Amino acid sequence: MTKAEHILQKYIVIGEFISKCFGENVEVVLHDLRDIDHSGVKIFNNYVSGRSDGAPMTEFGLNLLETEIFKNENFVMNYKGVTGGKILRSSTLFIKDDKENLLGMLCVNVDITKYLTMSKELNDLAYYGIRKEDLEKPTIVADFPKSVKEMINASLSSYLTKNGYDWQRLNKEEKLNVIKKLDSKGIFNLRGGISEVSESLKISEPTVYRYLNTIKKMES
Repeated sequence: MTKAEHILQKYIVIGEFISKCFGENVEVVLHDLRDIDHSGVKIFNNYVSGRSDGAPMTEFGLNLLETEIFKNENFVMNYKGVTGGKILRSSTLFIKDDKENLLGMLCVNVDITKYLTMSKELNDLAYYGIRKEDLEKPTIVADFPKSVKEMINASLSSYLTKNGYDWQRLNKEEKLNVIKKLDSKGIFNLRGGISEVSESLKISEPTVYRYLNTIKKMES
């Protein structure tokens, strides 16, 4: 047995191991590049592509050899393959000797056809009744608070975080900006809005009213 044959022989065990680890929808092919016309010397779970041992190199494999990508890469990952109406997610490991000479390739082909079908069905279900053009519009997030207090605290937290304000150390101008933002959201139209904001910001209710009057004067 030559050195090349000895190296490739080890990958037969690895190929079988991978095929048994990940199930019947994962095909593993060991290519011996000494004979391109019959390079697929061992194929595990061959019902994925329908090929038999001794199958020729694929067009994609020939392209890998032509471009010599193996000189700079040890593998290529997750490219699309198509066979017999099936869609595959494929990856190829380059098998080299200690002098970096390319001896073979170990290809893993995952049949993802059923997953793509499931994905489409779930996507159709998730977006049923929503027009495509609506999906392209800016996203609007709708919150569902359980109380006025929760709504106010959520609005406060979002605004303070976005602007880098320290909740515990707001100065007068920052408090005014916060009140203005909450007012624009209609928070003070809610029953208990004034008192909840007062409690959250640790200021008196009269102070909240003063800030609101200040805002109205500024706007007018």
